[in-house]
This record gives sequence, structure tokens and C-alpha cells, in this order.
Amino acid sequence: MAASEIKKTDYERRRLNRRRIRVALLVIFTTILFAMLFIQAAFNTLPWFRPSSASETLSLYVLSTINFLAFIVLLMVLVRNVLKLRRERQERKLGAKFKTRLVAYFILLALLPVMFLFFATTGLINRSIDKWFSLPGDQMLSNALAIQSNYIKGEKEGFLREASTYSRILSDSDPAKYEVRMQEIFDEQQLLAAELYASGGAAVFRRRSPEFNGAPDNLSSSLEEARNRALNGETYKIDLAGNNQSDIFVVVSTPFLTDKKSGRGGALVLVKDLPDTLAVSVNNIKAMEPYYESLKGRRKWYKSTSLQTLALITLLVLFIAFWLALYIARSIADPVRQMAEATEQIKKGDLSYRADVVGDDELEALAKSFNEMMSEMSDNRRKLEQTNTSLDERRRYIETVLQSLSAGVISLDEHATVTMINHAALDLLKIEQAPEKGVALVALLPEEQREELRKMILKASRVSSVSREVHFMLSNHAKLDAAVTVTSLQDPHGQSRGTVIVLEDLSELIEAQRRAAWSEVARRMAHEIKNPLTPIRLSAERLAKNLIGDGNGARDCLNERQTSLISECTSMIGAEVATLQRMVDEFSNFARLPNARLELASINEVVENTLKLYDERLNGVRIESSLLAQSPVLIDPEQIKRVIVNLIDNAAEALYDLDGERCISVSTREIPQRDVVELTISDTGLGIAKEDRERIFGPYFSTRKRGTGLGLAIVSRIVAEHQGRIRVQENFPRGARFIIELPVSS
Repeated sequence: MAASEIKKTDYERRRLNRRRIRVALLVIFTTILFAMLFIQAAFNTLPWFRPSSASETLSLYVLSTINFLAFIVLLMVLVRNVLKLRRERQERKLGAKFKTRLVAYFILLALLPVMFLFFATTGLINRSIDKWFSLPGDQMLSNALAIQSNYIKGEKEGFLREASTYSRILSDSDPAKYEVRMQEIFDEQQLLAAELYASGGAAVFRRRSPEFNGAPDNLSSSLEEARNRALNGETYKIDLAGNNQSDIFVVVSTPFLTDKKSGRGGALVLVKDLPDTLAVSVNNIKAMEPYYESLKGRRKWYKSTSLQTLALITLLVLFIAFWLALYIARSIADPVRQMAEATEQIKKGDLSYRADVVGDDELEALAKSFNEMMSEMSDNRRKLEQTNTSLDERRRYIETVLQSLSAGVISLDEHATVTMINHAALDLLKIEQAPEKGVALVALLPEEQREELRKMILKASRVSSVSREVHFMLSNHAKLDAAVTVTSLQDPHGQSRGTVIVLEDLSELIEAQRRAAWSEVARRMAHEIKNPLTPIRLSAERLAKNLIGDGNGARDCLNERQTSLISECTSMIGAEVATLQRMVDEFSNFARLPNARLELASINEVVENTLKLYDERLNGVRIESSLLAQSPVLIDPEQIKRVIVNLIDNAAEALYDLDGERCISVSTREIPQRDVVELTISDTGLGIAKEDRERIFGPYFSTRKRGTGLGLAIVSRIVAEHQGRIRVQENFPRGARFIIELPVSS
């Protein structure tokens, strides 16, 4: 499975676990809430609050549930975002601290005024509701009820007095005029009903207005009660509410004397209604009392409902405020975080990163300016990289040119520390490894030449360039004759920017001059020495013949001792003359060495033909060969054969008096990188001292007493005429190794 799929699976698993945790927490909190509500409803755990109806209980429970759920949601949102911010801070995400501060500030700004308003409103609601049902309100209602009761009572008593007055008037009137008088009273007072009964209960007068039809049902029974009371000699008064809120009926009755002598009496019953506006006011006051008592009993419910509603509104406001705080903080922190991430990417070198900020505010303008700056920086870096690439190519080209030069080049800065040194300079100065930048020049030079080069650098800073021939004494007793040119580098303002030192090896030139001089010396010596050798040899032979021989009898004049002395001297003269003759011949050969006749040939074939000359001739010396070269070379086979013979003879003579393994190795190999064929001849002799390795190829230098010092000089000259090189190294584990490099023919 790919790493991306594993990461995606882990993310989905964590997301599912978080969702399960949220659902479990919601179920737990909801269960606790309903359990609390059930306990309160079943066991009445809140005796100070008892809803009067099921609707009030349901509404309260609904508000409580909504408040609880809203609180849980708000708490979960807050805790989730706090934990998220905490995790971001622990992971050290960019902008986490800034975002945390913004969220904290915005939440505090939203929480403080909302909570202040909540508590202030809570107190205001409690005080307002308490004032609604306070003592002044109760007193006002009681006073209104008392006024209403007193007014109705006054109306009834006044109406009863009027009825008593009418009763006395009727008692003094003629019975025949009862109906007329009653009609006058009915019309004058605009009564609803008027009844007059005789002593036996018989109705004398009975009249009702059309509005009487709207009277309540209990009015008839009240009229019956009023008649009976009056017939019994009692007065009666009552007020009744009508079917309409605007109707109040007053019923009064009083005894009526129909016969003053006998004292028998009847009954006078009158009914009237109060004015509509007054009736409405009275009925409203009556109806207000139970309603007020009902409201007073629900005061705590009003408080709870109001507080629950206020709490719900507060939670909603807090939720909106928190959400807005998080949104605003995110809208501010995310662009800042993106800018910080962009700067982090810039620090890592990624100039292609762009800040993606959506909006139309200053942050979006800042991000746009930042992206434009990044584009310009990217373009500038691309141009800079192109320029650097071009400069690097030019630098590499210059370094390649400098490294390919046969002359040694050393570049110094203004503090005389090495900034560049090519391979030729390393080879000339016998430095095995290129020095690091910042190494002082004096650390690379022998002590004898440090002061001289320092003076040349100082002089070059004044006169621009200085040239001089310098003789270097290098490590391992090596010597170098070089033409040194020191050039000062200056900018257009004339300020020194360093120094360039050019070393040209003069060893081959000096060696060629030395060989030419020695050739001339050898020619002259051969000429000057050869002329007297013949007379000396002939004179010695003649002297020996005349004094020792029997031709002229001179021998008889000499004794044996004299004869022996003359014979010994003449023999010695002849031997020395022969030695001088051989030396003269070698001088002549060195001076008259013929020009090489170059032709394409196989170096392996030349070596094999040469080694055949030594088959079974070197007693106790083993010759090994390893011929690997394949390419033909342009050589003079006879002269190369002479070189090989000379080197093998020297090696065999070096092994002559040694004990142990005596071996001569001859090998060839091709070096394609340098287009040369390498011929190596090594032995297991005593080797050549380090101090003699530079002089060994010079004329008349020899490490053997019997040597003339011309053999290796001739070898070096032949190799030089073939445009090759010869050098001597120490063989491992002992002995000397002569290495000849000849160019491969193209």
C-alpha cells in the first residue's frame, strides 16, 4: 500500500473516531438532561416553582432542553477550537500564537458585554416582575374593588330609597290611580321593570321594557325573591350582572300599604340597569381580580420563562459572537499564516510559492503585493542563476584553459592567499594535493624562495609586472629552474585586487643548452685528445720493441729488473691509451649522435627483439616482461633499442654484487587519458639516492667508479628527440624504476 493511501486511511479512522465521540457525548448529555427533568417532574424537586398547567410545564421543559443543548453545543464548539489552537501551538504551526491571541481577544470582547447585559437584564426582569405584583398593585386592585363595591351599594341603597318614596306616594294615592302612577314612575325613571302587588300577592301593575329580554336567567328568581320579601314586610336589594359585559341590573323591593286601617300591604318591585360605561368599568374591575390573582400565582413561571428565554438568547448571541470571533480571527490569522508560510518557503529557497489570500481588504492587497514581489524575486533569481551559470561556464572555461596550460599559474588575493592554482604549478612545485582556498602562498614555497617572491609581489604592486629566473629547492631534494612572472591585478579605480604568478619550467631548456654545450665540449675534447694518443701509443710500442725485443741487441744491455720495468710501463701506457681511446670514442658518439629516423612501430616488438639479446646471458638475473601497449608509436627502433639496452645493462650491473632476489622487469602500457605509451624498466638493486635523481641524466655524472657518465645522458637525449619524457622513481620494495613516456601516433 502506498504511503499516501495509508495516511488517508489513518485520517479517515481518526475522523470516524472523533465523530463517534461527539455522538456519544451528545447522547450522554441528553440522557442526563431528560433524567433531571423526569426526576423534577416525578418528585417535585423544585417546590418553589410549580407550573399551573401542562402547557407551562412543557414550555419550561422545552426551553430548558433547548438552553441545555445550546450550552452543550457552545461548549463543544469552544472546547474544540481551544483544543485545536492548543494542538497547533504544540505543533509550532506558523501563526498559531497570533491566531490564539486574536481568538482570546475577540471572545473576551464578545463575552464581557454579553454577560454584563445578561446579568443586568436578569436583575431588571426580576425587579420588573416583582414590581408588577408588589404591594401597591395589590392595594390598587383592592381599592378599585372597594370603590366598585361601594358604588354598587350606593346605587342599590339610593334606588331602594326611591322605591320607598314611591311606595309612600302610592299608599297615599287612590287605588284607582295606581296604574297611572306606576306608569308615570316607569316612564320617568326609564325602568327595565316595575311591578306592584296587592296584599294577597295579586299583581296590580306589571310592566317591562324591551331591553328586559336580554336580562340574565337568574333575574326572574331574583324578582320572585324581591316580591316575597316585600310581601313579608321586608326590603330587598340586589345587583346582577347581565349576559353582556355592559349590563348590570339592580333589583329592589319595598312593602306597600294597600289599607292603612287594616295595615295590610302589598309589594313594590323595581328593576333598573346601570349606565353602560359604568357597567363595563365595574365588570372589568370584577373580572380583573381573579385574573390578577392568576397572574400573581404565575409570577415565578413568568420569571423562569423570561430567564430561560434570556439565557437562550444569550447563548445564541454568544454562539454567534464566538463564531464571528473565530471567523474574524481566522480571516485575519490565515492570511498572516500564509504570509508567514510564504516567508518560510522563501527562506528555504522556494520562490515559486504564492500566498493565496481571498478578499478585498488590505491583507489581500498586501498578499497581492507580496506575490508580485515574489514574482519579481523569482525572475531576478532566474536571471541571476542564468548570469551565475554564464559566469560559472566562463569560470570553468578559464579554469580549464589555466589547467591545460603547461605553465604553472597561481592566483592570489590582496592578502597573498591562494585562490587558484593549476595542475602545472602543482607538478612544478611538487605539491601532491591542491591546497584549500585561503592558504597563504608562503605555506606552499620553500623557505629560500619566500622572501624573494614576497619582494617580487611588492614590486609588481608598484610597476604592474616583474619577471625573473628563480632556482627552487623543492622537497625530496628536487630542483626547479623556472621563469617567474608576477603580475598585479587592479580594478578600474587602481585598487589592488590580487596577484597572478606564472611559472615556466626552464629545466628542459637549460638541459638542452647543457647538452649542446657538453656536445661541443665532447667534440673538442675528442678532437684535442685523439690527436696525441696515436703518437703516444706508437712511441710506447716502439720503445718496447727496441728495448725489449731482440732486433737491435738493446735487451742485452738491460738487466732483468729494467726489462720488467720497461715492459710494465709500456703495457700500462698502452692500456691507458686504449682507455682514453674508448673515452674519445664515447665523446665522439655523444657529440655525433645521429638524428632519429622516426617511423610507426610497435613498442612491444622493439622490446621483445631487445630482450632476445639477453637470453641466457645474465647469470642469476631474471628478466620479466609485461607488454600491454597496443597503439603504434612514432619512434626510431634502433635508438629506442639502444635506450633499452643501456638501461638493462645499468640494471644488471647494479645487481651484479647483490645477494637475494635479482630481477629486472620490463613493461609497457597505454595511458589513453594522456595519449602516451609508458615503458618501464625496474630492478631490485640498491636504487638511486634522492639527491642524485635530478642529476643522473646529466653528462659526466655517474654513480659507478668505472662509468663515464654518458650512458643516461645519451638515453635522455634520445627520449627528448622522440618528444618523450624520462624520469626515475623508487621501486617497491627496493631498487630503481625508469619510466619513459612516448606520445601515441595519431
